[in-house]
Amino acid sequence: MTDRNVQQAVQNIALRCEHVTVSFGALKAIEDVNYDFATGGVYGLIGPNGAGKTTLLNVLAGRQLQHQGTVRCNGDDISKLGANQRAQRGIGRSFQITKIYPAMTVAENLRIAAQIKHSRFMPFWISPRYDRKLAADVDDMLELTGLTAHRDDIAGAMSYGLQRALELGLTILPQPRILLLDEPLAGIGHHEIGPATQLIRKASEGRTVLLIEHNMDVIMALSEQIVVMSNGRVIASGTPQQVRSDPLVRSVYLGEE
Repeated sequence: MTDRNVQQAVQNIALRCEHVTVSFGALKAIEDVNYDFATGGVYGLIGPNGAGKTTLLNVLAGRQLQHQGTVRCNGDDISKLGANQRAQRGIGRSFQITKIYPAMTVAENLRIAAQIKHSRFMPFWISPRYDRKLAADVDDMLELTGLTAHRDDIAGAMSYGLQRALELGLTILPQPRILLLDEPLAGIGHHEIGPATQLIRKASEGRTVLLIEHNMDVIMALSEQIVVMSNGRVIASGTPQQVRSDPLVRSVYLGEE
């Protein structure tokens, strides 16, 4: 393989785990994980409770720096970079619990994210030109998340599903190239699952996405590849159909003989 081909192969890998292990005392939360997440791929991360899924996402996001092994982003070793530095490299992370400003309106929440997006370019004062940029970013994200009609609503007073939509908007407004989603449907009502699923699908376009979700119908519908974890290890991966029919997955994850 030529140097050019090697470089192209590296560029096609958004995130790479090389022998990643996280230990909490005698407990190994994840153990010797080796996996390549291709650029533009949508990956579902599934497994029983305690399998190590959230720990792996925390390692990739820079929120769990105490680990062995190497994490690479587009070929660069980012193992020692914190969450803020990784965010600057285009890695966005959502959480199981909503991270919004509940006392502010929806538009005010999004404006803060827009200011963070432009923080390296904005002067101390906000000129009319930058103010228009912020307003345009807020309007675009309101439309994408379906929250235009709720722009002046107090965020903390909205339904949990709408709060989840707002949080996803806050996560993707800085335009991350890599999106790490930890149970984005957790806690939302059954009638909100459809709109939330469509929003995640739209947010995934053009991005590398790692998705943890316990709703199997949703994760199978959204994911191009499924990564199965058990006891801190990756035990299987493949297309949704391949994973559904894998005997080991059916035994370990689905509890079937």
